[in-house]
Parts: sequence; structure tokens; C-alpha cells
Amino acid sequence: MGASSAEIERQIAETRQRLDANLKLLERRAVSGARKAARVAAMVGIGLASAAAVSFAIYRLTRHRSHAAPVKDPVPASIRHLPTRATKALRNLPAKVKVVVAGSDDSRSPSPWRTIAERVATTVAVSTAGALASRIVKRRGPAPK
Repeated sequence: MGASSAEIERQIAETRQRLDANLKLLERRAVSGARKAARVAAMVGIGLASAAAVSFAIYRLTRHRSHAAPVKDPVPASIRHLPTRATKALRNLPAKVKVVVAGSDDSRSPSPWRTIAERVATTVAVSTAGALASRIVKRRGPAPK
């Protein structure tokens, strides 16, 4: 009985050694396979990014835009179509004509205070229009292409 149990223990030890060797071999193969998969994934990612960059560059170089397009892009469409809407709104209004006859009283130059007031009013009006336009542009963002 002692010899057979020693034989069984020796067979179990040999089997364990074989299983350990097989397990180590499988672990090495798994690590190697994971490295290969990571390399392939990295190459595919780099290839896709390169293809996208080249495609975008070709698109930008081959599209033909008018010379006015860079100027129109930052201006919102609502402001661009404002003259058309204003023309349509004013089309049906009757024209007003004011006739001024210059007499001896009107021949003199305007007073200095009036000139200053006109310049201040013009400055305020232009500043207000610029501030309103910049707010409209900031709110709406760039126009879609």
C-alpha cells in the first residue's frame, strides 16, 4: 500500500508541474495577445485620426467660397436681412417731402453749442448701436455654415 501511495503522490506532483507549466504558457500567450491587440488598436486609432485630418485639410483647400463669406460669417442672419425687412416695411408708407427755403435768418452758421450737442448725440448714438450689435452677436453666436 505504501508503494502505491508514493506512486500516486509522484503522479499528482508530475500532473501539478505539467498544469503549472501549461498555466504559465497560457498566461504568457494572453499577455502577448493583449499587447498585440493594444498595438493594433493604437495603429487603427492613429490611422483614423490621420485620415480625418487629411480629409479636413482637403475639404478646406477645395471648397470655393466667395470673398464676402468671411465677412458674412460673424454677422448674424437677423442683422444681414434687416435692410430687406426694413425696405419691405417702408415700401407702403407715403413719401414725406420737406421744403426749406433759406432766408436771411438761416444764412448764419449754427451756434457752437449746437455743433457740440450734435457731435455728442452722434457719438452716443454710434456707441449705443455698437453695444447693441455686439450683444446680439454674443447671444446668437456664430452663424451655422
